Amino acid sequence: MKFRLPDVGEGVTEADVVRWLVKEGDEMEADQPIVTVQTDKAVVELPTPVAGTVESIYWSEGDTVPVGEALLAIQEKGTSEHLHKTQEPASGSEPEMISKGNRREPQDGWEDSATLSDGKRRRRALATPSTRRLARNLGVNIHEILGTGPAGRVMKEDVRRKAAELADSYGVMALASQVTRSATKDLNGKKTGSEPSELPQAPMIIEKEDAGVEEPLSRTRRVIAERLLFSVTQKPHATHFDELNVEGLVAWRNRINKEAKQKQDRIGFLPILLKIVAVALRHHPLLNAHFNGEEKSIRRFSSVHLGVATDTPQGLLVPVIREVERKSILQIHSELQERITAAREGLLSREQMTGSTFTVSNAGSLGGVFATPIINPPEVAILALHPVEQRPVVEDGQLVPGWRMNVSLSFDHQALDGADAIRFTQRLGSFTSEPGRLLLELT
Repeated sequence: MKFRLPDVGEGVTEADVVRWLVKEGDEMEADQPIVTVQTDKAVVELPTPVAGTVESIYWSEGDTVPVGEALLAIQEKGTSEHLHKTQEPASGSEPEMISKGNRREPQDGWEDSATLSDGKRRRRALATPSTRRLARNLGVNIHEILGTGPAGRVMKEDVRRKAAELADSYGVMALASQVTRSATKDLNGKKTGSEPSELPQAPMIIEKEDAGVEEPLSRTRRVIAERLLFSVTQKPHATHFDELNVEGLVAWRNRINKEAKQKQDRIGFLPILLKIVAVALRHHPLLNAHFNGEEKSIRRFSSVHLGVATDTPQGLLVPVIREVERKSILQIHSELQERITAAREGLLSREQMTGSTFTVSNAGSLGGVFATPIINPPEVAILALHPVEQRPVVEDGQLVPGWRMNVSLSFDHQALDGADAIRFTQRLGSFTSEPGRLLLELT
């Protein structure tokens, strides 16, 4: 039987293969996870519906698979006949097809044969959609490439190699054309270049143009691009910058970590700051809200569900920590570590990436002074936290060292005004300068 990509979510039409958990020849039990795929919304593990042996895997990691397409062929336990065995077609013969209604599907994975200009027919190359897109982008005829993958599959490396060969040949042809032109007759009927002195002494070698390598955006990058484009075009962004006094925050964290018995029990600034943000949002509920652009309405939330923008190898992901106002700093610290690890390993579920009411971008780990973060729709604001650092400050007319932190608050000017942003960052500053004020909020 063939295991096809199921509909894994509302509106999902395709998914990227993230990681195969089995290989050809493996024995599987029913409901065993066999592949991890990523959609626009989440990373999902798909289990096999039957027990059996993996006969063929049709897609490589990184390929984009439409819903309904076969992912792999499975020989079920108890069957002796290989109904889907891959066979190499005999020379000059057409690949055997399996009828699927009005659609003909090649049994050996090859696409239907193509008709050439001279009326002859030939077999089209076996390649994934992403490899075909790469070939089109590089101007390479994929049917002229000898594939090095399984069953002659054309790989992306084969396409790039062919493109480089074509670029080299273009450079040689350009040089040959230059020499040929030097040996043609001029307007007076005399041959230019008939004598050695008339030939170019040092002919200019025309190097191939470096066209670069063009590849389609990953699914994660496409989703990021679409959401950010929507945000900046549909939300009138304004950004308020502020400097917070974090003397009390630094001193309090140092005391806590000094008392920690083990290194892993030490906490960073971010869990404390997330708690401070959640408490401050309870005083400024207009920022803990969603804006409906079509209905021109604002939905405020009683609980604070913080999205934490996280830099990962796949791109920017925003795992969500729910009901932060009700959790201790140690609970936030533990959950934050779990979310960040899952994000960087590509293991976040849909539930762990949706439902945020306010987003925090921790730029402090990377550096920088100020930023203009882009709002995560349908939220109305996003806060960027910059490094906690010691700076020269003036106190009582004296220049002294002091701990300070910059923050950048972007907000939707449809829902908020600058005064709302200023009052919010001032509230944050009251807690960072003296964290003991948080005790008054724990009633």
